[in-house]
Amino acid sequence: MKRNPAIPFYRFIVAIFLSSVYGCWTSASAGEKLRVAGQKNDERITQLESTTQSDREQLSQRLANLEQVLEQSRNVLTRDSADRGAQVDQLQEKIARLEGQMAELQHGIEVQLDKITNQNNELRQRVDQIARKAGIDMPVAASEIPQDKQAHYQAAYGAFKASEFSKARALFREYLSRYPSDEKADDAQYWIGTSYLSENKPATALGEFRKVIDEYGKGNAVEVALFGMAEAFFKLHACTDAKAALEALIKKRPTKKLLDIAKEKLREVKKADSSYCTS
Repeated sequence: MKRNPAIPFYRFIVAIFLSSVYGCWTSASAGEKLRVAGQKNDERITQLESTTQSDREQLSQRLANLEQVLEQSRNVLTRDSADRGAQVDQLQEKIARLEGQMAELQHGIEVQLDKITNQNNELRQRVDQIARKAGIDMPVAASEIPQDKQAHYQAAYGAFKASEFSKARALFREYLSRYPSDEKADDAQYWIGTSYLSENKPATALGEFRKVIDEYGKGNAVEVALFGMAEAFFKLHACTDAKAALEALIKKRPTKKLLDIAKEKLREVKKADSSYCTS
């Protein structure tokens, strides 16, 4: 065990001091007491050195243990950080894969929705066509209705000329709904009645022609509506009513062309066989 070099020097100084102070008058017994006291001091100092050295060794051991624990902690933290980093990387890869799968799935859904929408539109158009050919009126899609008033009327009249009577009626009715006070409103109502007459539905046509007279009595379509009523009555074998409608038309002095047609129709009604006419 290595001693502190300062301790022996301290003892030497203490011995010289004591001898100089007490050397001339101390007795042998006093000297013995001083020797014993010095020995006890040496023992105490030795014990103190031993205790101090032990404390130092314990402190050094504790420091070494602490350093070892810190080193282990650093290793654990480093390893855990690396593990966590690897886990984070794995999670990011999984997230990236999932996002890619979700994007593909969303795209697939959009494609399928587009296909379904197109198929529904095609199916609806086919159903509308079949229904209209069967004489069933179907509503017109908003996309088929022009926003311009004149274009709207022309689209309805074009459908009538193409014998698409159901579509023509739908467009004409929408025209009346949008432009009830328009100067062509009575014409639109007249063509609705004429479309039913063209489909050989005189009873329904008759009701539509009457709307022209009742709702647009001052319009220029009243005269042609009267002729349409006469034709509807005649198809229904109501000869008396047909003649009344034609006579009312003739009294209104229509254009020469319409007047000639009305007179010709009147002669046809009058010549009809009694078995044909029910009234």
